[in-house]
Amino acid sequence: MTITLVVPTRNRGYTLEKVLTSYLTQDDVSEVILVDDAGEDDTAAVIERASARHPGTPVRVITNAERMGAAYSRQAGARAASNPYILFCDDDEYLEAGYASRCRDLLTRTGVGAVSGRRVYMRGKETPEQAVLRFGDGVRNRAPFDRRMMQLVNGARFRDVKSLPFTNAIILTHRDLVLQFGFDSYYSRGNGYREESDFQLNLYLSGYEILVAPDVHSIHLPMSEVRRGGQRVNPLSKFMWSVHYNEYFLDKYYEQYRSRERLAETRWIISAFQTTFLFWWHVVRPPIFNAYMAVRSHLRPSATRPG
Repeated sequence: MTITLVVPTRNRGYTLEKVLTSYLTQDDVSEVILVDDAGEDDTAAVIERASARHPGTPVRVITNAERMGAAYSRQAGARAASNPYILFCDDDEYLEAGYASRCRDLLTRTGVGAVSGRRVYMRGKETPEQAVLRFGDGVRNRAPFDRRMMQLVNGARFRDVKSLPFTNAIILTHRDLVLQFGFDSYYSRGNGYREESDFQLNLYLSGYEILVAPDVHSIHLPMSEVRRGGQRVNPLSKFMWSVHYNEYFLDKYYEQYRSRERLAETRWIISAFQTTFLFWWHVVRPPIFNAYMAVRSHLRPSATRPG
């Protein structure tokens, strides 16, 4: 077994209670490192209970003396790892059985920089298995990556392995690449937008491929169950932090990315496009989507009643 699973966490004991077992039961994972970012909840007790239920997988906890952010915590976990491969996970999503071994097999067979599976978002009272079944091979007839917007299209339909500039946060990679390229601790406040993408795009622009395996999944808890964290700040604040970090991200990488992807748009045109998108995504879209889901939920039972 050659994989260390690293999870940054802060005040998410209630989500870890749900998802931690799916980390401790992964094939080929010989240690799990949780990096507690100066949290104040019952995370330690949750970890202790889960470890007692699954004593076959050693669990280590690193506690930051003060809040340092997810990027710093990921890097700290990688430095402490004893294996050559690191699987980075979040504290609010399940791993499907076989996720680690499938990604490791693809990584070692192809020699790429990083591999992920597909990310599925649970709805309402769905189980992880129901969410994966609903998702199928995707739910949107789109390309899996929007190269101008520099956005992963999470629900795109595809059945084969894809090579992308970056993927979702649940990646398996080489420990030595994490130590060489590193996660940027600048993304330490607010919602940390682009934090995971920064590391992956750095790999991509340095000549490493990033692959997505279509046949294994991480399953994100419904947002209604994720009460804290960068994704739960108010929409306007989330938008402002996203713009702030996106500008930093573009300053770091856009010219090199533009050359590799052969894009015509200048840095400032792309910035305007992406800022508009972020306003739509964080401020305009959520109430529309929530209203749609509420109507859908209200109408669905009536459609099943006998006439």
